Amino acid sequence: MHFSLALGTTSLASLRSALDQEDVRYNSYAEELLNSWVSIAPEPCMLRVEVVQLASLGLVNGGTMQAIIEVAGAQGLAACPLEAALHLRLQWKDQPATNRVTLVSERPTPEELQPRGFYLRRDDEGLWLRGYVATDDWVFAPDEAIALVAG
Repeated sequence: MHFSLALGTTSLASLRSALDQEDVRYNSYAEELLNSWVSIAPEPCMLRVEVVQLASLGLVNGGTMQAIIEVAGAQGLAACPLEAALHLRLQWKDQPATNRVTLVSERPTPEELQPRGFYLRRDDEGLWLRGYVATDDWVFAPDEAIALVAG
């Protein structure tokens, strides 16, 4: 599954307003990322984001975020900027109510106790943009759905 996202085209305040209008829910980690770490691309750009299962990259036993980024890079895929999570959440309103989709991204701060990145989820309560904390040695499961920049 893939999505075309236009980054750097609107302010963070406008994106948050659009998320609020869609009744997107956040957890406290997402709020912290939004308030402290999400930046808007300085120039408009288009990203193609692919959603795949981790095992499809060849990580059949799962992998750490760094391993995912390295293996993905060898396959022409890259980590997403945090801004991409907001655009993806706005665009993917019909996300299946199954497992989460973790946005592969570089850690915004070296501190492991701070939020690492975002994942998207849909459940009985609605659409979510959630932040998460994970140590550098956390192993994501091989069936984890992830989002990466293609090309």
